[in-house]
Amino acid sequence: MQRKVNPPGKDHSNVDDIDAAAQDWFLRHGAGDLSSEEDARFKAWRDADPRHRAAYEELSSLWSDIDPLESAFAPKGRERRLETLPRRKPRRGWLWAGSVVTGLAAACLLLFVFGPATSRLPARLLADHSTAAGEQRMVSLPDGSIAWLNTDTAIDIAYTGERRRVKLLHGEALFEVQKDSTRPFDVVAADGRTTAVGTAFAVKEVDGGATVTVTEGIVRVTSPDAGSGLAPVQGGAMVEAGQQVSYRRGEAPGPVRTLDPTAATAWRHGAIVIRGRPLAEALVEIGRYHDGRIVLVGDPSRYGAVTARVALADLNGGIDAIAATHGLSVTRVTSYLLIVR
Repeated sequence: MQRKVNPPGKDHSNVDDIDAAAQDWFLRHGAGDLSSEEDARFKAWRDADPRHRAAYEELSSLWSDIDPLESAFAPKGRERRLETLPRRKPRRGWLWAGSVVTGLAAACLLLFVFGPATSRLPARLLADHSTAAGEQRMVSLPDGSIAWLNTDTAIDIAYTGERRRVKLLHGEALFEVQKDSTRPFDVVAADGRTTAVGTAFAVKEVDGGATVTVTEGIVRVTSPDAGSGLAPVQGGAMVEAGQQVSYRRGEAPGPVRTLDPTAATAWRHGAIVIRGRPLAEALVEIGRYHDGRIVLVGDPSRYGAVTARVALADLNGGIDAIAATHGLSVTRVTSYLLIVR
């Protein structure tokens, strides 16, 4: 049902009423169905109170800021600005046009916000265990080993009499492996394999690659894995406690680097530790724990590096604090879509 726009002369003391009226006027302008008489009414409403103008301009500014994302919202072949939608007959026609625009915008927004999660739905259906965004879970494996699943993670378990095998379908997991020299423990991710006998290590799969962080003992990382159909790299990389290595799908492991493993696995204790990372990367990392999308508007190179510790129990507070240190603000379009600008 369409909200009724209050008459221009009415005193809007309620901020929600002002925002609602601004949204209605903006939608009608976008649909291109204002007659000259209705446009005069709009201008009268806008000029009647500074708060009216501020609310309308804030909405216009927000739309302009997210304009570069339009190609992500719009279906292929349907990229066009709201302002260039064809004009329809005035009066009753704008109600229909406004409903269509609103419906399309809502559908595209849902696709933009939840698209990545829905793309992983098949993996979730095949998984033995999984977590949702922002959720962590402990899973006891058949041999007594433990897998700590981080946010938005799915694993498949395939044990045999000769080997213990866990496939990380997506996400991140920390494994505490029971020692058994007769049955190696393998974690397969991004067509690579991490092998241990008894140790503790985390594997993170993201963007077609994987990162292995060892917190205890030593592991061997081989990529590509023989089961991927590609020729494995002989020897691979040996990674010890306090070290980390990454690899891309189909490529050999990169150089082994030293780091603080407690920071890399801080999520196990309810926090995200970010050290000297670009703002865009920091927001992507925090976004893994957010049930929706965080969008940074503007040139990412303008902003300095981020060093922060963000509590998983207060992601919103952490995002606000990081934005403030860069002179930015956070606009919450919904609880699922945050725009940093």
